[in-house]
Amino acid sequence: MTKAITRTLQLDGLTFSCQVVESDTPRIEPVLVLGGVLQGMHGWSIMERHVLPFADLISVDLPGAGASTPLRPEQDMETMCRATEIIIDGLGLERVNFLGYSFGSAVAFRCAQRHPDRYAKLALGGVPVRISDKLVGLWTRGARRMLTGDANGFVDVLAEMFLCSDSRVTVRNRDVVRQLVKRMTLRAVTGSAHGFRTMERSVLENLDPRGGLSGVPTLVFCGEHDTISSLEEQREFAATIEGCTFAAIGEADHWVFLQRRYEAGDLVMRFFTGRPLTGLGYLTGPATAAGVTTP
Repeated sequence: MTKAITRTLQLDGLTFSCQVVESDTPRIEPVLVLGGVLQGMHGWSIMERHVLPFADLISVDLPGAGASTPLRPEQDMETMCRATEIIIDGLGLERVNFLGYSFGSAVAFRCAQRHPDRYAKLALGGVPVRISDKLVGLWTRGARRMLTGDANGFVDVLAEMFLCSDSRVTVRNRDVVRQLVKRMTLRAVTGSAHGFRTMERSVLENLDPRGGLSGVPTLVFCGEHDTISSLEEQREFAATIEGCTFAAIGEADHWVFLQRRYEAGDLVMRFFTGRPLTGLGYLTGPATAAGVTTP
């Protein structure tokens, strides 16, 4: 059985944690994984089969996730980045490969902008390129239900944000994942005193990943039916990153790591280990160079 080591760290009055699962045969820099808002460090065992043959796996409870302290109102994305850097430094690492998904992709992108030398490669999935007025409207409608004590109604509305409901398209494991996501969300907002407010900040505060990036080999990927930001929006974002590769996984929406977990893990680790991204039947088309090129 794989042994996990947990460490607790502090920053500016906040307490947060990381979990390390060590590889018996590390060949590349450790893989640091950060998922969606409220998604904690214990939710990434699905990546062990892909990561551990090549690298240590590090997952985190940044402020607001798991048992970690929530951000105070004056603290923001910069605090999340500083917490990430403290984790890397605390483990005595010079560089890591960073997989950020959903909210985690916004954090990972900002971290790489701050200190590109700390990241060997970057994989950004389900990037919240732009929170549309439609999504804000859904959140507002759901929040009203939550604030009147209707947590189940809140979760039903959020399912419209997070999951593709278009019956004309194919999404793997659609019904099972929908029920799982609703249970996870309900537990997150009712089992924690700060769960709802943490989620609210992730929707209403400006997370837009702007400003471009150079010096870090990057993969941007998503499910072809992502509902937070569309495939086209994420491809356009990828084009702002120097030398970036873009790929879309078929028959999946924003929850690609649940709907097509093997394929998502395989894609990320192929990229981190430098293996070809050609001939992958689970992609909607060839992985393509989307990023800007230098003269």
